Amino acid sequence: MAEGCGQNPFALLVELADRLKAFVERAAADEGLTAQQAHVLLELDEPVHMSALADRKLCDPSSVTAMVKRLERAGHVQRVVDPLDRRARLVRLTAKGRRTRDRLRIELEKSDQVIGGLDAAQRAALAGLFAADRTPA
Repeated sequence: MAEGCGQNPFALLVELADRLKAFVERAAADEGLTAQQAHVLLELDEPVHMSALADRKLCDPSSVTAMVKRLERAGHVQRVVDPLDRRARLVRLTAKGRRTRDRLRIELEKSDQVIGGLDAAQRAALAGLFAADRTPA
């Protein structure tokens, strides 16, 4: 970790977040994606409404629309009519998108590179801390 952080938890978390962001960006770039596009693929275990993606990603719906359009042009996703509400569109993975998402998940499992130096017990404790504080602000 960077010098100057000392034991300041916030500074240490910011540094960890920066390292994780760089890790995700590299994994996404290896697949020809931006980190944001990779995040969208990782959200698509099942078809999802565009508005739900925006809510999950905490971003403007127009940003999600632009990302989905780029992913659709690249053959990773397809927009389909929601059978329960013909006015709404669902986003779903194509076969290519599933393969890309699966490779991303495998690569992201290697995130221990980012928190190298922690033993299994420390990683478990860190995971427990993050899991305990998952309530929305």
